[in-house]
Amino acid sequence: MPNLSNLFRLNNQPIELSPSQQQIFDLILYKQAKRSQIIAPTQYGKSLTVALATLLRAVSTDERFIILAPSEKKAQIIMGYIIDHAFDSPMITSQLELDASVSLDRLRRERSRNHLTFKNGGGIKTLTLDAKYGKKSVEAAMGFGGNRLILDESSLIDDVLYSTVKRMLGGYDYADTFLLEIGNPFYRNHFHRTWHDDLYHKVFIDFHTGLTEGRYSPEFIEEMRKEVLFDIFYECSFPDEDMIDDKGFRPIITSEEVEAHYTDTFKEMGTLKLGVDVAGGGDENVYILRSHVTAQVVGRNRSNDTMTNVTEIQRIMEEHPTLEARNIFIDDIGIGRGVTDRLKEKGIDVTGVSVGSPAQDTTKYANIKAESYWNTANWIRKGGRLVRADGWMQLPWIKYKVSSDKVIQIEPKQQL
Repeated sequence: MPNLSNLFRLNNQPIELSPSQQQIFDLILYKQAKRSQIIAPTQYGKSLTVALATLLRAVSTDERFIILAPSEKKAQIIMGYIIDHAFDSPMITSQLELDASVSLDRLRRERSRNHLTFKNGGGIKTLTLDAKYGKKSVEAAMGFGGNRLILDESSLIDDVLYSTVKRMLGGYDYADTFLLEIGNPFYRNHFHRTWHDDLYHKVFIDFHTGLTEGRYSPEFIEEMRKEVLFDIFYECSFPDEDMIDDKGFRPIITSEEVEAHYTDTFKEMGTLKLGVDVAGGGDENVYILRSHVTAQVVGRNRSNDTMTNVTEIQRIMEEHPTLEARNIFIDDIGIGRGVTDRLKEKGIDVTGVSVGSPAQDTTKYANIKAESYWNTANWIRKGGRLVRADGWMQLPWIKYKVSSDKVIQIEPKQQL
């Protein structure tokens, strides 16, 4: 059987697929199963492989594929690869059927179309299934029909939308249908159910396969092993049933991990930072000091008097002379704003924080709240120590999930 992936090029060289990538490629190109599911680690190259095989199948047959994804960004990743590599071979490029208003140069440059058709009748279309848009996404899915479906990041498509998608296949002869689901095992939802369905042909790839095939280096895997979601992104294992709730949230850190990082001594090493949670309605105001290696609760009270917080912060600064005002971070929502303003009036230029604001890394986190909690959990796992205090056991209450855009979001306070 000829190696047809060599038709495509990367960095001006023919693309050479790894053995497992070739397995994915052949599964699509030769339509080896009517129902298939692929679990593979992140950055393994599954999206590129799926794109190449789908492009070649659509060009060489009259089949029309619909690629469905939980966000427009995800849908465009595969379509972007398809458009890029449609220009690798004259045999493929010559089959493109474009509107008079779209030139080949414009298509190559913009890479923004969601629909390609070919002269033999084949085609590829993308469709976004975002649970945030609820009814609109359901109606969009119900408005389409298709018997060649590819679900990218299927685990991030909620059960209602997934069910709506599968109804597309109902209007066709079963023997003439093709459904492929791809993704990481984020949730124990439909993606988990179909993984244990004998009807599906399965392809499982984890980081061990990636190491063997040269897709990752041992050093990179050891580095990523310290990060949260290693089990999902690289080990490709579904979360334990008791670790995830009915809304898809899971603890950002466990009580066992917190207890394992207790210490009895605060070590004042590196830059000091102070976090201040200003409370109201009888809750506690809490002040947490963190060095490079240790964090400690250095104050708490139930006063609603703004000046009490100002005085406490000044006291902590006096006890720790190396603590700079700019490294004092105050919850700047509600009554916390008054504390920030008063300190600045006194010449203490602290930093106000609104946790709902955009994160520094918007590709990974929904907002500052998610980024801060995530970094806290990572800091602890990488060796950060917590001076023993009852309050630390609130950390396992914090839960997160991965949104359809593959960004981390924290369970809303109202639900918590």
